[in-house]
Amino acid sequence: MRSLDTRAAFLLSLAPIALLGAVVSQSYFLHVLILTFIWCIVVSAWDLLMGYAGILNFAQLVFFAAGGYADLMLQSLLGWGPWSALLGAVVCVFLFGLVVALPCLRLKGEYVALFTFAVHLAFPTFLQQGRAYGTGGSGGLWGANPLSIGNIEFTAANKQGWFYLSLAFAAAAVWLIYFVVLRGKWGRAFITLRDSEAAAKSLGVNEFYYKLVAFVLSAGLTGLAGVLYTDYVGVITPSVLGNEFFLIVMVMMCVGGLGRFPGVLLGAAIVTIGNELLRDFGQYRVIILGATVVATLLFVPNGIVSLPERLGWKFRPRSNVSKNTRNDRIGTAAIT
Repeated sequence: MRSLDTRAAFLLSLAPIALLGAVVSQSYFLHVLILTFIWCIVVSAWDLLMGYAGILNFAQLVFFAAGGYADLMLQSLLGWGPWSALLGAVVCVFLFGLVVALPCLRLKGEYVALFTFAVHLAFPTFLQQGRAYGTGGSGGLWGANPLSIGNIEFTAANKQGWFYLSLAFAAAAVWLIYFVVLRGKWGRAFITLRDSEAAAKSLGVNEFYYKLVAFVLSAGLTGLAGVLYTDYVGVITPSVLGNEFFLIVMVMMCVGGLGRFPGVLLGAAIVTIGNELLRDFGQYRVIILGATVVATLLFVPNGIVSLPERLGWKFRPRSNVSKNTRNDRIGTAAIT
């Protein structure tokens, strides 16, 4: 069946990726792959919100930064251990997402985008001026204690360990989003609301509740990515909310394709690796990334995942769609 085929293909794709960690010894290449896995969590969470729930949120990197700051503040100010701080930080970001979502989701359409963009603009100032609250000011926070499992410490020098740790978290996050949430009741509600709010309401879908669930879940998973990034590089500063990070993530989304699994995952891999290859171009790197977005929107507006369709390649995979239940059809259409 199609859903089982998709799941099997995803699980099978993890095998060669995991093998890379055993056969590749170059520290820099492993570093790029680790960043790719972390960004896969970010773009998957954002895809859940924008691609499937249809909520225009431009504060996603705020939750990324909040996760990193919460992690180091729990470690430095309260003396929590690395794993306790990781879990605590994710909970904090879930709650922060709830605080942002409650007033935000009372708005509609472009006003949601404006509200969240305002949050994105205001948060760096709070971090820079919040030294008294433990944010470290413009210099950010340093000195994350390394995560450990048994005798294995996941320090920045342990690239192979971080490769498998970040891969495990990324695979779990992707599985949760695309094969649990979007395949279930929540996913059907998200897509119905995205496609037609009037039709969703006529079916008894509670618009505010399901959008709130999507927003908070997306925020929490993005916060998890922020914690992993901070624990890996050992520092978090307001610069993660700068234009470069924001542009890179937006390019990942545009290049990959919103709401079309595994579009954003491909986008994250291509852009992360491409961005590293373009570092020698200096300031022209941003111009090249911008041109990539323009070219993608012109020639493959639905992302590279739609390229086979644009080229006229036809696929007719088996389907497990029920002929008797409209909701089943909606749920299966969540990932096509």
